Amino acid sequence: MLAILAPSFNLVSETFIADHARRLAPGRTILICQDSRGAEAYGLPVLSHLQADPAATLAARLRRRFGPPLGPGDARRLAAFLKAQGATVMLAEYGPMGVLAADVCAALGLPLHVIFHGIDASALLREPRTRRRYRHMYRTAASVIAVSRALADRLVAAGCPERLIRVVPCGIEPGDFPPGTPEPGRVLALGRLVEKKAPHLTIRAFALAAKDHPQAHLDIVGDGPLRGAVEAAAAEAGLGDRVTLHGALPHEACRALMRRAQIFAQHSVTAANGDTEGAPVAVAEAMATALPVVATRHSGIPEQVLDGETGILVAEGDVAGMGAAIARLLADPGLAARMGAAGRARALERLDQSRLLDELRSILGIAT
Repeated sequence: MLAILAPSFNLVSETFIADHARRLAPGRTILICQDSRGAEAYGLPVLSHLQADPAATLAARLRRRFGPPLGPGDARRLAAFLKAQGATVMLAEYGPMGVLAADVCAALGLPLHVIFHGIDASALLREPRTRRRYRHMYRTAASVIAVSRALADRLVAAGCPERLIRVVPCGIEPGDFPPGTPEPGRVLALGRLVEKKAPHLTIRAFALAAKDHPQAHLDIVGDGPLRGAVEAAAAEAGLGDRVTLHGALPHEACRALMRRAQIFAQHSVTAANGDTEGAPVAVAEAMATALPVVATRHSGIPEQVLDGETGILVAEGDVAGMGAAIARLLADPGLAARMGAAGRARALERLDQSRLLDELRSILGIAT
């Protein structure tokens, strides 16, 4: 019986957690979370409200995990739930969730596997007590899984034994992302409007490219605290109706926009607090849809995108370079198509979700 511990199971941007809950061990999975909203939709046994604060942001909730791993009452609740449900292995989504469960799992002799996704192996590592809590967790963890080698290297540099490290990126379901019929000049940016994704820089880069390409149009999908900055950047650039801010959209609507796009753009940067990407799922999805990717040399992105082969990478903050890269692909649809086809082949070879779930099952020691 697989136990999965996560802050919540209802965030639209965390499709990877939903995939783990539904597909790793169908019918043999239990869920443990802080925020219970949406968890009942899985039809699985759920233990919720472990030091929950549903109103807090993900980052705030993760940071608050570094008091005592669990209070005595919650520790007893967790242990009783795991024993009653016959749990045989624990997968903790995000490092701080592993900290929460480490002592209970050790007391029960339950193997603990912890998967790191981004902020937990970047911004949170700046805090000395985070590193101390992680080192305590490593002493009893069965494995530490990172979604990119870049994240894994940071964890090792901060004290994680290399012997625990496994690298398993988040995958895509190839059938969900068939290539479409690109509309000339259509550029897509998809992701939360947060500092590390720097959507305002993508707009500024697009504005540079659009000067010589009057047919170019930028679709921005996502919502978040930088919405105002994004609107201001579009207005300042004088782009008018050449930029569409769609807000957050259902997955099928996102896939439909990918099939219409000619280029995918994402200007990821390291946030002021140190937060970084792991390996952006949207980049993998764009590659699978045969879109050339224009992005930054940031965290795990160079492990996904081969510069000059499946897309074009620029330095973080290089707005002019990104603008030139977008303009180059707008001016040469043949190059864009060749890069997109190469990206799709790479995604199907390396990021097929079924194969990556098998890798996770092997690490966790569970059957298909």
